[in-house]
Amino acid sequence: MGVYQRLGVQPVINARGMNTMASGSLMPKPVLDAMAEAAEAFVDMEELNRKAGEHIARLIGVEAAHVTSGSAGGLLLSAAAVIAGEDPAAIVQLPDTTGLRDGIVIEACRRIRYDQALRTAGARLIEVGDQNGCTPEQMEAGIDDRTAAIMYIVSPYLGVDGVTVEQAIDIAHRHGLPCIVDGASTLPPVSHLTRWTSLGADLVIYSGGKGIRGPQGSGLLLGRKDLIRAAAANGAPNGAIGRPAKVSKEDIVGLVTALELFLEEDWTIEWNRHLEEAREIVGALDGLPGVSAIVDEDSSVWTTPTILVSLEKDTGLTADDLATRLRTGEPAILTRAFQGKLLVDPHNLRGDEASIVARRLREECAKIAVPVTA
Repeated sequence: MGVYQRLGVQPVINARGMNTMASGSLMPKPVLDAMAEAAEAFVDMEELNRKAGEHIARLIGVEAAHVTSGSAGGLLLSAAAVIAGEDPAAIVQLPDTTGLRDGIVIEACRRIRYDQALRTAGARLIEVGDQNGCTPEQMEAGIDDRTAAIMYIVSPYLGVDGVTVEQAIDIAHRHGLPCIVDGASTLPPVSHLTRWTSLGADLVIYSGGKGIRGPQGSGLLLGRKDLIRAAAANGAPNGAIGRPAKVSKEDIVGLVTALELFLEEDWTIEWNRHLEEAREIVGALDGLPGVSAIVDEDSSVWTTPTILVSLEKDTGLTADDLATRLRTGEPAILTRAFQGKLLVDPHNLRGDEASIVARRLREECAKIAVPVTA
């Protein structure tokens, strides 16, 4: 009996993409081997954190780096770094920010549920603009004498009428503030590892367990040396606000190994392979009434060609309903609803799973009873 069977857990086909709800991605064997080797010795964790960060920074070509507990851990440590810095008294004081600059400016149209990690460190989020957008003037008006940083979150079609990242960085720097960019789910391509630091972002956050294919609980924080030192000072193994978000020696070594492999990949080949899979899945829905599907190939938005399935209102079926049918069917397939459509992401499909997803999707959509119009 396998490990999942012993727990009564059913493995699934992951057509939801590289996200935490669908358990991230799968690690290559060299990563698993490196983690197993790391588990066979004791190390000084402060030294491992520091030297792994130095190695990663050299690999990528950035000023400094630190391994975090996922991108949420990166958010937590970024907030702590800009609020408390390396001041021992301030570090111990968090999340109480009395007497500290604790405001982080964030666009209302870029808020995500995971930005709670910023508040965990004691940050006071200053929303600017509204759900429909934000202007540079509105962002600038949100800055006061207690502002510690500007936060910019990158997510598919989020904040399309907000400020640009270049504008956010410029506003932050004109006010002597750091700009934090959350690019958690923007890898691949490899070029995104330096996309925002090259524009001047002071801290950039990535997930390590998605596109990099490292341990699911790992993440990357890149940026200015002083802020990376501050992030490390506010994290494990120190007794600080980031202590609960510690990263194991196995995960640190695993992420380093995964990153080395990631930098060597030809991502054009992978993109084209997933494009073929996406087209197969879309083609399976041809001719079905009340259903339409496209492949969104915008590589500036998605890490892989992504399928968006639309359902007409007359069908009586919603994207959430369809996702539930796929999840509870046989085999179980994970997808998700996105802006009223069913999103199918082929990034983690293996073997003939694209054909299985195409078949199951057609089966469920073919059950829709579309009223006959006169």
